[in-house]
Amino acid sequence: MPGGVELSNLDKVYWPDEGLTKRDLLGYLDTVAPMMLPAIRSRPLTVIRYPDGIEGASFYQKNTPQYAPSWVKTVTLPGGGRREHVRYTLCNDPRTLQWLGNQGTIEFHPWISRQDRLERPEYLVLDIDPPEERFDAAVEVALLVRDVIGRFGLEGVAKTSGAKGVHVYVPVVRRYGYDQVRRAAERLAADAAEREPDVLTVEFRKAKRAGRVFLDATRVGKGAHIAAPFSPRARPGAPVSFPVAWDRLRRIEPHDFTIRSVPELVRREDPWRALLPRAQSLPGDLIR
Repeated sequence: MPGGVELSNLDKVYWPDEGLTKRDLLGYLDTVAPMMLPAIRSRPLTVIRYPDGIEGASFYQKNTPQYAPSWVKTVTLPGGGRREHVRYTLCNDPRTLQWLGNQGTIEFHPWISRQDRLERPEYLVLDIDPPEERFDAAVEVALLVRDVIGRFGLEGVAKTSGAKGVHVYVPVVRRYGYDQVRRAAERLAADAAEREPDVLTVEFRKAKRAGRVFLDATRVGKGAHIAAPFSPRARPGAPVSFPVAWDRLRRIEPHDFTIRSVPELVRREDPWRALLPRAQSLPGDLIR
C-alpha cells in the first residue's frame, strides 16, 4: 500500500454479513486506484464515513479535518448554511485514497467539475432511481435515456449506482456553465418522461411518483455530487458503482459488482476509460 499512511484497526468489520473488514476495503482501494483516481482527481470531494462499518453511525464530510496530513491537497470554496468556507479534499494520489479509507470512508462523491474550471461541468448526469429494488426498471429507463440523448446526436455511458439504480453520464466540452448543462439535463429527462409517462417521472416528491422510476436531473449543479465510478457503497453485499456497456445492461445485476469481484474485472482494462465517449458539444436547443 502507498507509503506515508499510518493504518489502524485493520480487522474492524465493515460489512458484517460478508465478513469484510477495513483491511479488505483498503486492499480494494489500492487495487482500483489506477482506475478510480482519474475519475475523482482534482474534483472537490464529499465523502461518507462509516468508522464502525455499515451498521454503525455514519456522516457526510465535506470539510477536510484539521488533522489531515500536510500532503493532502485541498481547495477552499465558499460554503453554504453555517459555513462561510469549506476546505474540500482533492483525492489526487493513492496515499490520499488510502488515508480517506483509513478514516472510515466507504463512499466517494466528487463534483462533476474540476478544480481548474469549477464553473464548467465536465458531464451531464442523469440519475435513474427506481422504486424499491426494481433494478430491471432502472435498466429499461437507462436504455430509453440512451435513445433520447441519441436523438440529439449525443453519446453517454452507464454505470450501476452501486445501490438500486443506474447513472448515465454524457461527457461535455468544458465551455458551458452549470445552468446551461442543468437545462439540457432537465430537457432530456422531460423528453424521456413524455415518451413513457406510465413508467417514469421527473417528479421529485416521492408521494407523487406513483410507483414510477424517478429520472433525476438535479445532480447537475454546482456543489452537487454523485458516487464516483468504482466507489464502494455502504450496503449489504459490499457493492460498487461500476461502468457497464449498453449491450450488457440487461444481463447484469447490481450484486455482480462488489469489492470482492471488481478487482478481477479491472485486471485487464479500465472499463470507465474504455466506455466513456469523447467530450461533446450540446445542441443549442437543449441549452436555451
